[in-house]
Amino acid sequence: MHKKARSFLFSEILGVLVIFLPWVFITIAIHLNPWFQVNVNALSDLGGNAYGSGRHQDPNFPGVYNDGLILTGLVIGLFSISSAWNSRSRSEIIGLSFFILDGLFLSLVGVYHEGTAPHVFLAEWFFLIGKVTFFILGFSLILQRAFSYAAALLMLDAFAWLLESRITFISVAEYEIYNVIVMDLLLLIYLLRLRATHALSAEMLEPYDNYIRN
Repeated sequence: MHKKARSFLFSEILGVLVIFLPWVFITIAIHLNPWFQVNVNALSDLGGNAYGSGRHQDPNFPGVYNDGLILTGLVIGLFSISSAWNSRSRSEIIGLSFFILDGLFLSLVGVYHEGTAPHVFLAEWFFLIGKVTFFILGFSLILQRAFSYAAALLMLDAFAWLLESRITFISVAEYEIYNVIVMDLLLLIYLLRLRATHALSAEMLEPYDNYIRN
């Protein structure tokens, strides 16, 4: 396998991990805290307690949730660096740089868990930077003439943002889950674009491989 192909494959694996890792840790944390209710709590309640027992119980094994966020943030950074390495588009690299920053904020949400002063600020900016990231990536794909993927990213990002302003979420957890699902879908679209680029790169390398063999 060519070095370029391995690099694309590595990016794809990291991207899939970015989608699935948070849900694994969230699911485990919820299982360890049977008092948690999606329509009452915030996901961050699984990692700390800012209000004492009057609002919710102290979480069991808060490190499961917090360490999961830290790990996912690191994987986001690795995915963004790997994808930027494969990209020749400056605008796409800018978008991926924002995603690195988003991963940093997510890791810091795990470090500064609920009950610490920076927590709310970091959590809010994590979601905001995520939205901006995919807008930039969408416009970068327009410049690369990948119009179908660009349209999918921009339309979904804009529609989700508009829909969010119209929904009355019962709990903070519902708001957080909604935004994570949207970000997962946006990342999935970008991964499909990455896969298409990977396939095109393989087709370009195939004649060269045949030449070497002959």
